[in-house]
Amino acid sequence: MLIGQNFDKIEWRVFDIIIQEPNVFITDTVMAIISLYLGFLLHSKKDSNAFTKWWYAFFVLFGISSFFGGLGHAWFFYFGAKGKMINWVTGFIAIYFIERAMISAVDNLKKRKLYERWVLGKLIFIFAVFSWVIATQPIDSKPELGFLPLAIHTIIGVFSTAGILAYSLSKVKNEAYKYFYYGVGIILPSAFFFLLKINPVNWFDKNDVSHAFMTVGIIFFYLGVQKVNAVKAI
Repeated sequence: MLIGQNFDKIEWRVFDIIIQEPNVFITDTVMAIISLYLGFLLHSKKDSNAFTKWWYAFFVLFGISSFFGGLGHAWFFYFGAKGKMINWVTGFIAIYFIERAMISAVDNLKKRKLYERWVLGKLIFIFAVFSWVIATQPIDSKPELGFLPLAIHTIIGVFSTAGILAYSLSKVKNEAYKYFYYGVGIILPSAFFFLLKINPVNWFDKNDVSHAFMTVGIIFFYLGVQKVNAVKAI
């Protein structure tokens, strides 16, 4: 196990093509497939409420983002940090979709509009910071600098809406919202593994551990959508 530093990147050479971090590509792809499948399941239910539509948008975009994230790792030798741009940009929007999904469950119109303005303003501000980092910092040698604004955006957005707001909604509106803060609780350790660079083994490093926690967490998000809609239907 390595803590505070990373293992050397695993490299495969296939017909003179260099593929880096195939382990991360695999776990990213598994997460992408599961997320897209959950989106398909939501779509098949034909629920027309805003809450479900925002969650459907999240699962689809998060799946796409995760797949391109895996490619960004696999083709890093050729594209550097630029190969991660699709993953980073779509990641910002996917988290915004989570925020809008949870906010849509707030009944008080005045509060809901206030929260909507807040999350949109946060998205614009943090994306401006991200753009500045990309334009001024050496992201090819330190790609974590490009990822940091997305990590901050994710932690604030998910914890405040799928965490705190969901907890409040579970107490005053519908107990089924507890599945969302359960999901946040499951995802939370991924931040510690990633930010503290806790790498169990070379073939299952901090990225893979994070993906495992995140995959289980989004499954709980899906269960939350299903349970909330089931209660509404009664």
